[in-house]
Amino acid sequence: MISDSKQEAYTNDEQLISKVGVNNVDIIREWLSKQPHLPKISDKQLVIFLNCCRCNLENTKKMIDAYYTMRTHNPEMFSNRTISELEKTFNIFYFHKMPLLPDGSRAGFSRLRDFNSNVFNTLDTIRLVFAMYDVCIDEDPLAEEWKFVMDMTGFSIGHLTKLTNLTLMKKCMAYVQIALPMRLTAVHLINAPPLANQLMMFLKPLMNKDLYSMISVHPASDMDSVYKSIPKEYFSSDMGGKAPSFEAQKEESQKRFKSYQIFFDNDEKFNRIDESKWIDKNNRFNSTNYGLEGSFKKLELD
Repeated sequence: MISDSKQEAYTNDEQLISKVGVNNVDIIREWLSKQPHLPKISDKQLVIFLNCCRCNLENTKKMIDAYYTMRTHNPEMFSNRTISELEKTFNIFYFHKMPLLPDGSRAGFSRLRDFNSNVFNTLDTIRLVFAMYDVCIDEDPLAEEWKFVMDMTGFSIGHLTKLTNLTLMKKCMAYVQIALPMRLTAVHLINAPPLANQLMMFLKPLMNKDLYSMISVHPASDMDSVYKSIPKEYFSSDMGGKAPSFEAQKEESQKRFKSYQIFFDNDEKFNRIDESKWIDKNNRFNSTNYGLEGSFKKLELD
């Protein structure tokens, strides 16, 4: 069985800080002291932001502002993240972290569990995915890069219709591009039906060119090209790999989600901005257009 045995363990914040540089953390701390609208941020979370931005201090500042502003202004995606709220979605949609890849990179996997589009809820699926992103990032705060595999088995016109909610998908794509503290390097849409091209046509205007260039669409006959990036053995046994079955990983994902309940509660309680305390309102994050235009458009995360 494939395992995570190669993952380096970091037992305290000092070890994490040493990886991004004490001086860098101190500089961001000094900047934060002059940003009263932002919440208190742990050393571990600062390391996550710095790591994602490759210690580019200006990009780190912009990501921090975007991250907490978007969570504050989009409670429908980031509030009330409890197992009672999302258990139904766990029963409809698989999401799990794949085993650590040979090159040290990370990969996430998603797929429909229930193919009935009538029970599919776009917002709840986004809530679950973003919650599990938070878990994955917290578990591996210094991941060099992330890849995502989206298995489109069972995807139908009914799912496509529900996904083409412009306002919601605009927010979702903006968060992924501007505020999600992961070094995303590849997205593989596998077992893709012809409808995948229509989905890409809808999403293309919402993506910057870098994100769009990361996405590759693979019909069922084109898995060999995926295996060049993520070896077959790292996929679930349901797909001929050596990782646990979809159902076993579903149970593990739910268990991990439940263990993070205090984490989610604290995120909702403390990780929000205070609008009344903005000082430099000229550089304020623009949540009206969700950062797709204006000062955050040019944020580069390498």
